[in-house]
Amino acid sequence: METGLGLSALIQLLIILFWFTPKFEGDGLDNLVEEVAFIDNVQIQEPVTDSKPTDGDFDLTDKEKVEKKEDPRVAGASDPIVSGATSPVDLSPNVRPEYTSEAKSLGITGTMTLEVVIADTGEVLRVRSVGKTLGGGLEQEAINTYKRKRFSPSILEGKPITVKVLVPIRFTLN
Repeated sequence: METGLGLSALIQLLIILFWFTPKFEGDGLDNLVEEVAFIDNVQIQEPVTDSKPTDGDFDLTDKEKVEKKEDPRVAGASDPIVSGATSPVDLSPNVRPEYTSEAKSLGITGTMTLEVVIADTGEVLRVRSVGKTLGGGLEQEAINTYKRKRFSPSILEGKPITVKVLVPIRFTLN
C-alpha cells in the first residue's frame, strides 16, 4: 500500500512538472545569429558641431567640467560616541551664526541641525544641514559659520581621528 501511494505521488509530480515546463524552440540560436549580424552592420556617425542642440541633446563645451573632490577623510568619519572616542571641543565658541535680515523680517525661529565632519587635525572638512530647515538664509549662514570654526580633534586610543558630529543650532529673536 505504501509503495502504491509513493508511486502515485511520484507520477503526479512528474505530470505536473512536464505540464508546466515551457516548450523549447530549437531555432532560437538562428534568431540570435541574425540579430548579431544586424548589429554588426550599424555605422556610427560623428556629430555635427555647427548645429544647435535640440531637446534631449546637450551642448558640448571646450571647458571641462571641474568636479569638486571631497576629502577622503570624510568617508571614514565616525560618530565619536559610538566609536568610544572623546568628543571634539569647540575652540572658537564665540563664533556663532548671525540672524539674516530676511529671517528677522519674517520672524523665523526654531532649531536646526548641522552635520559637521571634523578632521584629525581639528579643521572642519564638511558642514551640511540635516533634518528640519528653517529658511530665510539661516541654514547657509550656519554652514558658513561652522566652516570657519576650529576644534580640538577627537582622540581614540591616544590617536586623533576624524569624526562626524551633529550640532543643534537654536535661532531665537530677542
